[in-house]
Amino acid sequence: MLRKLVLLGVFALLSALPALAQDDTFSLTILHTNDVHGHHEPQSSGDGGAARQSAVVNQIRAEGGNVLLLDGGDRFTGTLYHQQYRGLDSARIMNAIAYDAMTLGNHEFDDGDDVLSAFIDAVEFPVVTANVDFSESAALAGKVDPYTVIEVNGQQIGVIGLVTPETPTSSSPSAALVFNADLVGVTQAMVDELTAGGVNKIILVTHIGLESDMAVAAGVTGLDVIVGGHSHSLLSNAYQASVAEYPVIVENPNGEPVYIVQAGQHDIHLGRLNVTFDAAGVVTAAAGDTILLSRYITPDPEIETIIEEMAGPIEELRATPIGATAEVFLVGDRVFCRVEECLLGNLITDAMRWETNVQIAITNGGGIRADIEEGEITLGEVLTVLPFGNLVATFELSGADVVAALENGVSRITVENGSVVRAGASGRFPQVSGIRYSFDPTLEAGSRIVSVEVMGDNGEYAPIDPVAMYTVASNDFMRRGGDGYSVFTDNAVNVYDYGKPLDQVLAEYLADMVIVEPVLEGRVTVVNAVMPPVE
Repeated sequence: MLRKLVLLGVFALLSALPALAQDDTFSLTILHTNDVHGHHEPQSSGDGGAARQSAVVNQIRAEGGNVLLLDGGDRFTGTLYHQQYRGLDSARIMNAIAYDAMTLGNHEFDDGDDVLSAFIDAVEFPVVTANVDFSESAALAGKVDPYTVIEVNGQQIGVIGLVTPETPTSSSPSAALVFNADLVGVTQAMVDELTAGGVNKIILVTHIGLESDMAVAAGVTGLDVIVGGHSHSLLSNAYQASVAEYPVIVENPNGEPVYIVQAGQHDIHLGRLNVTFDAAGVVTAAAGDTILLSRYITPDPEIETIIEEMAGPIEELRATPIGATAEVFLVGDRVFCRVEECLLGNLITDAMRWETNVQIAITNGGGIRADIEEGEITLGEVLTVLPFGNLVATFELSGADVVAALENGVSRITVENGSVVRAGASGRFPQVSGIRYSFDPTLEAGSRIVSVEVMGDNGEYAPIDPVAMYTVASNDFMRRGGDGYSVFTDNAVNVYDYGKPLDQVLAEYLADMVIVEPVLEGRVTVVNAVMPPVE
């Protein structure tokens, strides 16, 4: 009998060994989004959207593993959903999908402390940001912790948050908020605090951009994973549009790897990182990729119903007057804006300068998609003119690089029988403010700009200085090299790509004017060719 009991004990021990070995490791699936900017509906391609995201999240959770769903900030600003609901749209959807935590993005501060406070009150998960002192804000004090600890299947996961310290210049936080730019120091302090409390699995959720994420990873010990945002970076091993492989791996000061992930923008992709920790909380394996929320994925009907319900007032919002009246027909048609100065080109670029206080603004004629009729201007008309959701980008360029940008802009103009060809003209044509230029389309592309003059503080124009540095505004599509504007990518300095949506800037500028009656000013002049009439 004793022998039998001993054997049973041995068998019990042997059968327990795999379980013990399994208990020595902990596997975690981190799902993540960032820079959604109110894009709850699918894109024009049919891909993306919160309902498809929810369907994929539900499927992954149904696999039975340990799952966290995190967001890297900037749920606010970018669509009419935000303009209508001021963040409560995002709160409702994020609650329905059951997020576990998020950090604040700079655009969460766009509408002031009270609106952000209402959003935080509405969400059913922690909002964490470590590098902002909220204590002097009557609306936000005590509502945002530097980190949270989430228990997953008996394991404690520390989640720390960071937001870009440039938020005071890119958004509208109250003066009561204090932003700390020492991201490495703040993060290390929070990691040390968590570690002292016995937490050995630590995720940093950020809205500081990929380059800053890499700098923090290289400067902090004790971090395992960084879930990022702000730079709208698509990291992937499968998609050609990605800026790097998924995950980006950076060694910390001890030579240990830190795994950095990000999932693009506008809820088109969902990131999935599978991480395995050993008993000491050290990552022994990490792999995954971003998942395209394809139009072929069956949407979650619960989320579809929520979006449909919220969409009703959006149509009313489109018809809302912005507070301005067009006294003249505002030309934005492609047959004009892609080959010559046009009224909406002038207004859009003037709005960029008005918003950013730069010297020069350049936008692509192809980004202007419609006219605006005389009479009361509605929000829907502005969105029809500028439907792409581009953000205003600011940077500095030398005078020579400004000229190079203009050369690119006029490089696709063609001439037949002495006349500029309007049909099929390229969308890269530059509409401008703060400068005026002339070009000769009969010359070889790259050598067509005849003259460029910059407006001074006195309103007078003077020839551009090739070696001087100028402050410039454009849209983020062009700043990243779109329409061939590689000079904006290669040579721009002091770059900031995350300003307000361009449609919002135009609407606010027109509302400030009240009466809109622009005239053509000779900002663009063609020489040695005729600009034919439009039939």
